[in-house]
Amino acid sequence: MPNPLFSRYSQGENRVTASILAVFERISFSSLERILQIVCEEPNESLLEIKNQIKPTGFNAVPDGAIQASFAYWIETKVKVGTVCKDQIERHLKALDSHPNASKKKLIVLTPDNKQPQVITDLKSPWTVWVNFNTLTAAISEVLSTEENWITGDFPLLSEQEKFLLRELVQMFLVEGLLENKITDSVLIVPARHAIHEYEQYSVYLCQPNRPFQKVNHLGFYRNRAIDKRITKILCPPINEIELTEDGVNDFQTLEDPDVKNKLSRLLECLKVGQNRHYGEKVKVFFLSAPDSPETIQLQHDIQNNLVNSSGTAYPFTYGQRYVSLAALKRNPVTTSELLK
Repeated sequence: MPNPLFSRYSQGENRVTASILAVFERISFSSLERILQIVCEEPNESLLEIKNQIKPTGFNAVPDGAIQASFAYWIETKVKVGTVCKDQIERHLKALDSHPNASKKKLIVLTPDNKQPQVITDLKSPWTVWVNFNTLTAAISEVLSTEENWITGDFPLLSEQEKFLLRELVQMFLVEGLLENKITDSVLIVPARHAIHEYEQYSVYLCQPNRPFQKVNHLGFYRNRAIDKRITKILCPPINEIELTEDGVNDFQTLEDPDVKNKLSRLLECLKVGQNRHYGEKVKVFFLSAPDSPETIQLQHDIQNNLVNSSGTAYPFTYGQRYVSLAALKRNPVTTSELLK
């Protein structure tokens, strides 16, 4: 029998963990695997293997196919900042070390801290992954955005029930006060195969409506295996949902700032003339500083992505969205691994 969706635990950590696991239990394995791959930064680490024509070692037999898995992903949750305990984490790692039949092991330490707890840094365990609730929310957001790239993507579409459950889980994080809502010095980095051209033409970032992001002042673009050297300033709070048509703009009642309304009208005209892919669609809109604006931070060079997983396979710096320190960017690192140090 599945776990109750809304946990009755009175202790915050148990309640949050039980709710997360209840949602994970109700979504497809491929969706759960993708969330774990994103938060653990191992997009090529498959947890479930499906193979044709395998030959077991030491046996004269070739079955037509096999479905096999051997992994252990444990979760330690904290709901208050600065409460990770070294002794507790060490006990978990010791127990994980003796776990039978698990070739892939991870201890996911989930906390609301805005930077990695020193305890995790000092342990230097290859099995330990620190994740905050904003990162988990970003991973869920990426999985929810699958429909936007379903033609070119390798992932199945989510059912309506899966979408509902994942969105409700994020809402629970908000209610529990586990997400950082104040503006931080982080920079939002988004994949930009098409978005970079829209930025260069219109000084905007357009994406699916109501897509959740942390509150930040700057946005950067990732394309061609590099972070673009132009770090743009977000000029005003984004418009969460608007239909990019004349009627959609005219009927948008909550747009009170005349400057923003003028920007939106000019954008709409440009999109219409340029036959942009987003014209006529509902989108979320970020207005950004122009490429040649003094408000746009110009790094010395693009930052090349050199991240690889444990097997040496390269993977993208971000699939949907990622946050990095503005101070780290301003140090002008050459590679993403240097950026993340």
